[in-house]
Amino acid sequence: MKPTLLYLLLMIALSLVGCAPADSTALPTITKTQLPSPTVVSVTSTPSPAPTITATLTPPVTLEPERAKETIRTLLQESIDCAAPCFWGIVPGQTTLGEATNIFTRLGLPVASTTYEKKDFHGIVYKLNSGLSVDVTLTMRDNIVENLRVEILPEKQKGVPREWQAYSPESLIARYGVPSKVDIGVDTGPRTFFDMVMYFAPFDLIVQYAGYGIVATDTWICPLSEQYDDVRIWFGENPEHSPGGGVPLEKATSLTLEEFAALMMGEPEKACFNLRAEAFP
Repeated sequence: MKPTLLYLLLMIALSLVGCAPADSTALPTITKTQLPSPTVVSVTSTPSPAPTITATLTPPVTLEPERAKETIRTLLQESIDCAAPCFWGIVPGQTTLGEATNIFTRLGLPVASTTYEKKDFHGIVYKLNSGLSVDVTLTMRDNIVENLRVEILPEKQKGVPREWQAYSPESLIARYGVPSKVDIGVDTGPRTFFDMVMYFAPFDLIVQYAGYGIVATDTWICPLSEQYDDVRIWFGENPEHSPGGGVPLEKATSLTLEEFAALMMGEPEKACFNLRAEAFP
């Protein structure tokens, strides 16, 4: 897929406020096959204590740069204590533009804006010293955040946990339970590509993990320790440019959704499975 005009316009606007925009080129979509089924364990949704951010129209005090950096780093590593769909205290269908802007302002993040096809879009880009970058795009309707998309370009993997641990598969499954659907895509040439999309329908949450060079001569996949090039998260109803259809997990592997969730909650280095080659023409 090529980046839409909408996101090109927003990236240009973001560059004007002094942030280094992340490469928003969309990754293409994935493939290949079979593992003994793991022991099924009960996976339940148990929100854990985490940073609290309150949306308010009261002008905020901007944090000092070092404190803002640590706060952002913490927000990426620990799930914020708010009901999904929610990102850093921004709740689609509830949070106003002023409230969202104040949240970013407190973190020292300038907000850029653009309009496309009569819709208003606002966003921020932030890059950590590790190389990880975060790109947030808000879609507005009647001054309310209708939905939002977060794109994380991960740092080079040094094991687990990752710097974006709050959005890693095991963290989301621990928080929201068994996914309602998991799709897998594979492209084996000339440059191999893999993506996995988890859907949490009751929470209006979609997460896509994608990367090149993950599927090579074999089809052994370890989602908790792979080096991804792109992680995209959609919050809210009717998300903009959500991922296309892949091969359902049950067809792509020998796993059920419950077995997949249980596997992801185990040891990261052992949370692996084979893809069925015949599932990916």
